[in-house]
Amino acid sequence: METLDTRGLSALRAIAESGSVAAAATTLGWSQPTVNHHLRNLERALGSTLIEKSPRGSQPTVVGGLVVSRAVEILGLCDRLGAEVALWREDQAVPVRIGAVPTVGARVIPKLHNQLQKRARWQTPDEMATVLPAPADMTAAALDVTMDEHAKLVARLESGDLDLALLVSTDIDKTWIPSTLKAKHLYSEQLFLCVPKSVGPVSFDAHGMPDLTALVSQTWAFSIDPGDAIDEVVRSFCVAAGFEPRVGMRMDDYAAIIRMIAAGLAVAVIPDSSVPEDPTVEVIPMPMDACRRDVLLVSRARSGESTAKVSRHDPIIAAHHAAVAEVVADVGTVTAQWR
Repeated sequence: METLDTRGLSALRAIAESGSVAAAATTLGWSQPTVNHHLRNLERALGSTLIEKSPRGSQPTVVGGLVVSRAVEILGLCDRLGAEVALWREDQAVPVRIGAVPTVGARVIPKLHNQLQKRARWQTPDEMATVLPAPADMTAAALDVTMDEHAKLVARLESGDLDLALLVSTDIDKTWIPSTLKAKHLYSEQLFLCVPKSVGPVSFDAHGMPDLTALVSQTWAFSIDPGDAIDEVVRSFCVAAGFEPRVGMRMDDYAAIIRMIAAGLAVAVIPDSSVPEDPTVEVIPMPMDACRRDVLLVSRARSGESTAKVSRHDPIIAAHHAAVAEVVADVGTVTAQWR
């Protein structure tokens, strides 16, 4: 098979995304004949027709659809390679892609960034022998941060698009994380039931659990993520109390949720890191032994032996593993204060 030209992959991806050769040319800044030229070269190299034309535009064939998915991966790796080389050239740093659910990311990532800046620049053994020590404020790992929902972060970890993720669970033994990933417990947060002061006092049972039946008529604020860990716990407690919670709004911004509660429009369960200081909101602690939010550092499971073997022969992988190890160590350092 002929060596593939990434320009053909770019042309195919642009046609698939835009629906026509003309639109693809505009997107790429090429002429239409140039787009067709690189597409034909790609089809010849692969021995298959990749695009079919119709009155509605140009669409990938069955084989073309497969190639488009691979093209996205390959072109993404090319973009990543360029960014990584530029980062190393300019800052002698290796990017580590870390994801986080927003509430944890807002708390941990700034402190993690500051902690990483305290480290000396990471160097390979060969560099150490030939290069003077770098300034102490140079870091080996540069954070590439993604804030997103739990399910999307898990999918990106599994696909290799993320190195690490800060995720949450309400039960350390039931993390809703696939077996292909490994999770390390960092710390646990107490959960608090937040209600408008106008609701009145909420009583507790013998185990310190608030009486949720007092909230049967209230509207609950849940997460946008349908599998949110706290939401699942709240629903289970409400069902145990004899009712299904009436979800009237979905959002992941706890500051906005607090404003809704203060206005008397909702009730919600909120982790300790986001508990408000608002005199119009009643903050009711939930017992830690019944429910809590566990913060986890999640990564892809790797064979230690195979990783070591690959690292010895590939300096890029070795550099990346060293950078990830730095981030893992510093995540542990910055989260120790909350254990």
